[in-house]
Amino acid sequence: MNKGGRSETLRPLARDTSVQIRQIFPDFAGFCAFCAGLVLDNGDPFILEPFQRTIMKPHFAGAVEEVAILPTGNAKSTLLAARGLHHMLTTEHAECIIAAAAADQAAIIFDQMAGFVRGSDLPLDVKLGIRAIYHKGDGPNRKPLGRIRVISADAGKNSGAIPSLVLVDELQAHPDGHLYNMLQQRLDKRHAQMLTISNAGWDERSFLAQLRKQAYEHESFTRRGMFNHARTESMEFLEWCLGEKDDPHDVRTVKCVNPLKAITIEGLERRLNSWGLIWPEWLRMTCGIWTTVEMPWLPEDAWEACKADIGGVAEGDEVFVSVRVGAGAGIAIVAPRGEDRVAVKVQILDPPAQGRLPFKSIEFALRRIAEQYEVVSIGYDPDQFRPSAEVLMEAGLPMEEQPQRVTRLSVATSALYRLISAGLLSHDGDPALRAQVRAGKAKETTQGWHLEPTAETNGLIALAMASLEATKAPPEMAGFEAL
Repeated sequence: MNKGGRSETLRPLARDTSVQIRQIFPDFAGFCAFCAGLVLDNGDPFILEPFQRTIMKPHFAGAVEEVAILPTGNAKSTLLAARGLHHMLTTEHAECIIAAAAADQAAIIFDQMAGFVRGSDLPLDVKLGIRAIYHKGDGPNRKPLGRIRVISADAGKNSGAIPSLVLVDELQAHPDGHLYNMLQQRLDKRHAQMLTISNAGWDERSFLAQLRKQAYEHESFTRRGMFNHARTESMEFLEWCLGEKDDPHDVRTVKCVNPLKAITIEGLERRLNSWGLIWPEWLRMTCGIWTTVEMPWLPEDAWEACKADIGGVAEGDEVFVSVRVGAGAGIAIVAPRGEDRVAVKVQILDPPAQGRLPFKSIEFALRRIAEQYEVVSIGYDPDQFRPSAEVLMEAGLPMEEQPQRVTRLSVATSALYRLISAGLLSHDGDPALRAQVRAGKAKETTQGWHLEPTAETNGLIALAMASLEATKAPPEMAGFEAL
């Protein structure tokens, strides 16, 4: 079988070999020995580390359901892949289901399994084309001894599954708990178990958050260092995360919630000090801190730290203005203050109860701003505001096309984030602008990290655009006017 130009040469598993493996690797100690026979991508054997043993011990002790939450990069998918292969080799007619949030995440687990098979001396027949791993008997007429399949979080398409083992990957990314519950209801049919390993999440209403909440409220809940644990008759809950009083800037503390040996204090320090660090992502993905949105774009206290009682935007100031138009509109006014500092304010124009805000209202607001300040430019998105911009330009206002597409928005988002996090921006504490900042959500795409435009963030998007203009566009922005 060929995948991506690579040739796969794999032997089928003979029945007598399967029986021998069951005798050698049936329990937790056997699983540890089995993993030691697997080869990782770097060529090293997969020797289970203490935290991985902590995760797997309750599972092999009979926990029907187990949930383990820890930061990204701690070999969670690798552990699930090893357990899936082990189960298939030690369970008669195995039906191992790996429940992933989406096809791309499913591919990660599958590729990890395939990598184990290619790099280790495992006699498996890997069906790469259909993203399933089967092992078969030694004769053409024999039925498969078992299989592993990866399915996405679509309960409607997978309602017939009767598993012998369920492995749930990244439950925080599942859209809801339907697939989890559907598979959970089928555990009793084959005395199956369910093992869930995930990153921290971002929505307190999510299914994983509800499981976590019940664990925290259970009488058995304990926290020792950075490790949280709760246990019921059927559920085992484990979590590595920073607490409320722990400092996410202290890399030695952060290392405690990243127990994989390959994650070093030096490596964490490099990431923390990187100019490209996205602080909210560091909190959730590296520190295990739950956030209010998937990727909050700004620490909650950073905006408040920029409040200033004096030095705000004043009438007659030289300012850069940007407008963002949706059902309502946001108009940002940014005054340069030297040394890359800015003072800002935003006008939020809400839409009527039904319908959209009339463009005449936005035009009127911009005319008033032009009368109050020395306006250098008024940036607008031609896809949103061109007819009105032409009217205002004829009236003498310095209208300037500033497309608000993803590429430019990514640069503007980074510029605004830098100004706030470095304390180079000042505002007057306007509650309407505060609400816009708190409503901001970041999105990661192939074109970069950027604020996601919504009805609640028109003013915030305008502020990012105006701040970029006011602080002088970097050289790489040359030519962005066409984007």
